[in-house]
Amino acid sequence: FWAYHAGMADGDGCITIKEKKYLHYALALCDRNVIEEIANLYGVTITKVKKKKKHHKQLYRCALHSTNSKHFVSRIAPYLIEKKRYAASLCKKFNVEIKKPSTDLNLRFAWLTGYFDAEGHVRMRKEYDKRSKNYYFDIRLRFTSTNSLVLRFIRRLINKYFNNNDEKSIINIYSKGVVKGNHKKGWNLELSQTAKVHLFAKIFEPVVKIKRKKETFKRIINYAHFCAWQKWRFGNINFKKNTEMRERWLKASEME
Repeated sequence: FWAYHAGMADGDGCITIKEKKYLHYALALCDRNVIEEIANLYGVTITKVKKKKKHHKQLYRCALHSTNSKHFVSRIAPYLIEKKRYAASLCKKFNVEIKKPSTDLNLRFAWLTGYFDAEGHVRMRKEYDKRSKNYYFDIRLRFTSTNSLVLRFIRRLINKYFNNNDEKSIINIYSKGVVKGNHKKGWNLELSQTAKVHLFAKIFEPVVKIKRKKETFKRIINYAHFCAWQKWRFGNINFKKNTEMRERWLKASEME
């Protein structure tokens, strides 16, 4: 729970000082179920954020003050990545004790789940190939941030456990281009290998909490199974030729 919400705080959460003397934490999302986890734990109310434009999605917000915020920040602080130093300095200022972080790999993945729910995106979009005159699914995974360091951390994590720590990265960082107005420069971390996105989906579908992302993961998993069953191509895997891989995928699906 705490590692997940540390990832969420690194992405969409806001840790601040109110009136120069109160520690404060706020989270605003259009996904109410994640907001409810914090609101129910601390017994605080959920408020609707006023829409700037009619077509915008409804945002829900909860805020923690005083003792509640101190308790929450002290629990997520050991697992923060992007806001780790800032949170540590605030805890020191308000005499809040931080427990030593656990080295359990599952907690790193819990953090990654929270950060993906905050700043990640997965898509399965139908595209048309003019050369073959056929439709196909463009399947890819993306993290977006204005902090390239946190994206590098995610890249190392994914390469280590999804690519056997191979020197050749399976996920790359791209600049989002020209910065307009007062906006900060941003980067995208993108995974476009269909089979690797499928592996990510298999691992993270049971634990992500944003429903629309969970549904897309399910679509990818079901489509991969359908491709194996029909002997179609799934990304770089040709199930018609690679019969051994096909049998393994179908057997794995039956065991689930």
